[in-house]
Parts: sequence; C-alpha cells; structure tokens
Amino acid sequence: MLFGASNLTLFLMLIASCFAKETTQESFSSKETQEQTFETNTNSELLWAPYRSNCYFGIRPRFVDATPFIFGLMWFDTTKFDSMTRLRHFVSDEDHLERFTWEAYDPRLGGRENIIDPENNLNLTIHFAKTHDDQNWVVRVNGKPLDPTLNTTTSVILYMNQNIGKDPEGPSRLMHIDNGNEQNENTFEFTGYSEDLGKYEVLINDNYGNYYTNDTLDSVEVVPGCNASRTSHVGLTIPDTEVWRARDIFQSLLTDSIKDIVKELGETIEPGLVPSVLTLRNLHEFDQGNFHYIQKTFSMREEKGFEFDVVYNNLDSTQTIDSGKEATKLINDAIYEINVRFDNHFDIEDVANTGDKRKFAMEVLANLLGGIGYFHGSQMIDRETVLDETHFESIKFEHFREEGPYSLFTSVPSRGFFPRGFYWDEGFHLLQIMEYDFDLAFQIAVSWFQLIDENGWVAREVILGPEARSKVPQEFTIQSPQIANPPTLLLALSEMLTKLIEKENEPGFSHSVVDAEQEEGISSQLGSNFEYILKYSKIIYPHLKNHFKWFTDTQKGSIEEYFEDMEEDEQFQQVHQDFVYRWLGRTVTHCLPSGLDDYPRAEYPDVAELNVDTLAWVGTMARSMKNIAHILGLEKDETQYAEIERKIVENLDLLHWDPKTETYCDVTLDSEGDDEMERVCHEGYVSLLPFALKLMPRDSPKLKSLLTLMSDPDKLFSPFGLRSLSKQDEYFGAGENYWRGKIWMNINYLCLEAIEHYFPEVIAGSHETSELHDKQVSNMAKKLYTTLRENLINNVYGNWNETNYVYENYDPVDGHGTGSVQFTGWTSLIVNILRHQGV
Repeated sequence: MLFGASNLTLFLMLIASCFAKETTQESFSSKETQEQTFETNTNSELLWAPYRSNCYFGIRPRFVDATPFIFGLMWFDTTKFDSMTRLRHFVSDEDHLERFTWEAYDPRLGGRENIIDPENNLNLTIHFAKTHDDQNWVVRVNGKPLDPTLNTTTSVILYMNQNIGKDPEGPSRLMHIDNGNEQNENTFEFTGYSEDLGKYEVLINDNYGNYYTNDTLDSVEVVPGCNASRTSHVGLTIPDTEVWRARDIFQSLLTDSIKDIVKELGETIEPGLVPSVLTLRNLHEFDQGNFHYIQKTFSMREEKGFEFDVVYNNLDSTQTIDSGKEATKLINDAIYEINVRFDNHFDIEDVANTGDKRKFAMEVLANLLGGIGYFHGSQMIDRETVLDETHFESIKFEHFREEGPYSLFTSVPSRGFFPRGFYWDEGFHLLQIMEYDFDLAFQIAVSWFQLIDENGWVAREVILGPEARSKVPQEFTIQSPQIANPPTLLLALSEMLTKLIEKENEPGFSHSVVDAEQEEGISSQLGSNFEYILKYSKIIYPHLKNHFKWFTDTQKGSIEEYFEDMEEDEQFQQVHQDFVYRWLGRTVTHCLPSGLDDYPRAEYPDVAELNVDTLAWVGTMARSMKNIAHILGLEKDETQYAEIERKIVENLDLLHWDPKTETYCDVTLDSEGDDEMERVCHEGYVSLLPFALKLMPRDSPKLKSLLTLMSDPDKLFSPFGLRSLSKQDEYFGAGENYWRGKIWMNINYLCLEAIEHYFPEVIAGSHETSELHDKQVSNMAKKLYTTLRENLINNVYGNWNETNYVYENYDPVDGHGTGSVQFTGWTSLIVNILRHQGV
C-alpha cells in the first residue's frame, strides 16, 4: 500500500544529499551535480508558502531566519462594541467556525482555503499562488456574507513585517509609498529590502466590494483617522521577536484609540459610527517602521461581498505579477495543477459516483499539507534532572535553559491544538505525504534528522520560539534527553527498505531513479542511479546509528529483579537479558513517552517494569538499521542488527506473551510485594504492536489469537474501527479516557498494513497467497481486513460529511469525532486507505 522500491532509492539519496551539503544558501558552480540541482530547485519551489501553521493564514519564507518577510491576516465584524472578542487570527477550536479547510493545496503551487465563520457572518475564501520562478506570489481574499440581511461588516486586518535581524541599523526595511492619488486611496504600495530576500514590492489592490457607509449619516468618520469608509494604515516598529503578537498589539492600540474617543465624545456614540470606532488610527503618532497594519472594512449587505489582492514581487524576478488578470491566471493554473497531481497519485474509490469521496480525500490531504510549517527559535531543555523512582508520582523539569536557535520544517498534527512538531506523529504524516510528493517528504525527514544531537537525541516535541510556546501548557514546554517517543520516522524508513529489498531481486527492477519515476509517477525532480544510494546512504547512516544507540541506552530495562523468582523457569532462562526495555518517564497516571498517554499499565510503576511496546519499537529500529546496512554492504553491521532484531522477536514471545490471555503484555513485579514476575495484560493497542509492526514471524501460530482479538466486537472490533482498549477492560472509558477505548487512525492503519503483510491474499487482484495458515485463519483475515477498512472509511467520511471536519480520535460507542477538531495529522492516513481496495 505504501511505497514502491524506487521511492526508497530516491529517499535515501535525497536525505543524504542534505547532510552532504554545508549550506542550502550557497550559490553553486555552473557544473552542479544532480543532487545540488535538486536542492536548488526544491529550495526555490518551497521558499514561500503559508508556513505559519498556527494562523488561519500566515506566510513566511523557509530557511530565511535572519531577515524574513512576515505576513498575516485577521478579521472581525465591527458592528458591535464587543466585536474584538471575535477577532480571528490563530486557529482555535474556541472560535466555533463551521468550517476551516484547505480545499486544494500544494506548498509548491498554492491553494484555496475556505473559512465559514457564523459569528462574524462571513464566508471567507483565500487563494494563494506563485509565479513559475517561485519568487513572487499573490494572496486573493474573497469574502461573502452568510446572510446579507444581518447588516454586518467584515473588517480585514493585514499585517506585515520586514525583520531587521541582529543589526537594527542594517539595510532591511519595509516602507509605505504614498502615491498621492486620492482617487485610489484604498490601493497601497510598499517597497522593501531583505538581506536574505533582496528588493521587493508589496501591492494591495481592490477587485470589488463596497466599503462601510451609513445612509443616515453624512460621514462615518468619528474622529480624524477613524473612518471605516476607507482603508486605514498604521506603520510602526515592533521587535522581530514580538511580531507574532500582532493580534494583541492591534487590540491594545485599538483599545487606546477607543478610550481616547470616549474621552472626547462621551460614552454615548451613534451605533452607525461603531465600525469607525473600531478602525485603527495612528493615535500615538508612530514614525513609520518596518511593521504595518492595513485595515479594510467592507459592508456585507450585498451577496457579492468583496475581493482584493495582495501581491509580493521580488524586483529581481522577470515574472512579476503586474495585473489582476495575471493573478487570476496564476490562481486558476495552480488549482488545476493540484487537481491533476492529486488524480495522478490517488485513484479514489467512489461507488456512488458522486465525487464526494474524492473531494473528501483531497481536502484531508490538502489540510495535512496545509499544516506544514517552518519553525525557528530556541528550545527549552533540561539536561540535568535525572529520572528515577522518585519521579513516579510526577515529573518536574526545573533545571532547564534555552538552547538554540534550531529550525524545523515539519507538518503538524493539528493547526488549532498542536501547531508544532511531534516526533511520534511525524512518521505517520510522512507515510501519507510520501504518496503525494516524495521530495517534500524528504525535506521534512531531513529537517528532523538534522535535529539529532551529538548524543543521538531528538526531542519528542519540538517547540521553537515564543510563538510556538504560546500554544503549549507550561509543563509540556520543557524537553528532556531522557524522554523518548516511538521512533516512527524509522518506521516509515523501515517500511520502504523492506519493500526495496523485496523488489530489488525482481526481474526488470530498475536502479535508475529516472526510469522508476517514469514507471511510477513519483513527484521528483532528481534523477540518478543506484550508485548514489551507496554513496549518500553512508552519510546519513552514522546519524541514524547514533540515534539507535541513544534510544536503546536510555530506555534499557533490567530483569535482575526477577532472577530469584524465575531461576527454575526454563522459558525465562532463554530470555536475552540485554534486550529488555521500558519507557523512562512513566508515572502513576501517564506514560507520555509511549505516545499512548493514559493507556493502562501496571497499577504502580516499578524500576523492574518492562514494556512490550518499547521492545517492539526497538525491534522496528533494529530492522530498519539492518536493511540500511544491507544496502550499504556493511555485512558486519547488518549481522549485528539482524541479531538484535532476532533477539527482540524472541523476547516478545519469551517474556511478553501471556498464554492465559493469548496476547502480548507488559511485565512487572507482583503488586503484592512478593517479588514475583507478573504480566499486566490490558488488551488493546499495546497488545497489538508486535503484530502491527510486523515483528511476529509470518508462520507464528499466535497470529490467529490476535486476529481473534481484533475481530471480537466485545473487545476491540467496532463498527467504527479498532478500539484502543478492550470494551471488557476495567479501565475502558475511565478517567481521562484518551487512549482507553477511543479509535485512533494511526494504529488502525498499521493493523491494516500488517494484515496485508501476513495475509497478502486480502489485497484485491493479488495473486499471492499465504501457505503458512489454514483456510479458516485466512478467511478470518480477509473478513477482518475488508470490514475494518470499510468501517474506518465510512466513519471518518461520515463525520466529515456531517461536520466538515476530521478528528483526533473517534468515539468507540457511536463513532462521533472527539478530541481536536480538524486533526489532519495521522487521521489523514484515511486517504491511503481509501485509494487501496481490498478483496
């Protein structure tokens, strides 16, 4: 379902090329290598996009850290004095929007975002498109009233800043040009210069729309400068580090203006003047600086609404956008190309032939891609606190300091609730992104790999700078090198490596990426041959090897506490003692490092506790490292990692398989204090991970037991997907109820993939059959695969069709969406499931 072999070839080569280069900003010689050409083209194509994931719409450039140009957009209805409480800027579930979605999006091309805001009576559509040289772009803002009879306004506030970097006297600037044309008082022109981006201009032009007026008043100007019938502009200086507070600063300045108006005119103000009262003016007589607010207030009494363009032109470009017609063509071309690209990669099953499933899949993918952001700043890290049994009740990281700055190019789980990088989530995101744009996935993976420090550690949450930290509760902002997370980036890599090894010996397999591109339609600009893999994989290999060592060293467990009790147990004596693991950082109530936060574990943590899911993830890492070593011809390393993988697979059965419940379980000391080993079994996702990660032997007789568990409606199977915890478990639906029954797409996806792996006959059109299992087990797998896939599709699609959103997880009782709204992180894997048809 996931990847062709040529994808892997490209993946390894491209990741390595990023490590091989010293900087992405250097100019290259005329005789560029193929990988340098790829970097040049990709850096250009991905320079500009709405990379401020936490904003409804916000633009910044990628890889420009010192003097970027920052752009953002806000809006509200200004007909009531309490309107500022409905000023939209950062994505928030609390805004109660009926819809906010990218209908089509590709960061290389642009896209269309639609937002329906009932509280502000607004249907807002924002287009973004770039010129073919990727240096210039247009934002088209179109607003229509949901109900023209409500007599509301829409006041759109644009803001932009040219960061000046470390030198306040440097040449970077952004200035308003006063053209002196009163007839075009709503047209604005700015000229700017960035040491990184060069000279540019910003043009703001109206296409149509009526500014606010009131027929009962001769003028709507309440005091000089406060006139909603014309565009308002205020320029000032704001420190680069505070630009993200644009909404707070706007509200503060507007509050000062309102207080001054009330002081001058009294508290009784004509209702028809309220929109002007809520129009920003330069009350404090700021000198024009590099930060600018532009406020446009439109009457929403006509269905047509309003439309205006914001154009950014790099003055060294030969493809500047000089007219509204050019902007329209760029927008139309971008939307057309996105549709073509989507259809080339995804053949969506739509039995009813209504097009709804395709629209659904396209929007879900667009929102995953639309959540890709570029983050730069410092990270809070505690390298001093040592975790031990004294931290079982709670963990506090109090010895932290700011480190960095660091940069990260990543997708995010949710723009509204989790607008930052999550290591646990990102591997799942890449499984979906790779199917659409392999080179883009490469850029994201490289960015994560570059965060691996000299000790092999990468933070489980990457929270860079004050803007990112503003969305995170204080207790979660500090990261520790002792805390791990499921290594899903290596899971994605392992999936591809496995497929390459399977494909490599097939007749007709091409080692040429160019040939493979033509065969499989991979989204790629770089062509090469198999030799590049060998060359560049050697560059990334030490980084991954270091990461493997850090993970296994920090999460290593011990079985010494069990020796006395188990000294006569023959099976226990076969356990490989150096290959047992646990999640460091687990507390009584949570195991955040596992990613399955409140999933039930042993009632009380213990230093002797061993977690089956930690062991399974290490097995996945070992398998991935083994496969890379195989490709590199590093026989000694391949043998070493193969041996680690073998021992882990054996330990899963020797140590964690419980014959009574016929499932995989955690291990701990007896809770009665007798120092006896006991298995703590809570049937659910943890029980399934050795299966889901394909670590069980293909001929394992235990497969039938796990198929039975997944198929049991009284335990994990539901009409909406596999429950995270058995319905019969005492903790089902209890407490925080996060991973205690809710249906999560990521593990459901892995289970579908695993069924395909062990029972290839479930795939429609497949000529493979598993001769390792009897017909009864094979039929059980077919039935489970088909019904599970249908249930996941029908439920996620049904929720989207009813609410316009996909969700973080789904209720195990009635299937309704729960958790974060518009959670287009790993829930977007539904697109991969949709495109692939079972029997």
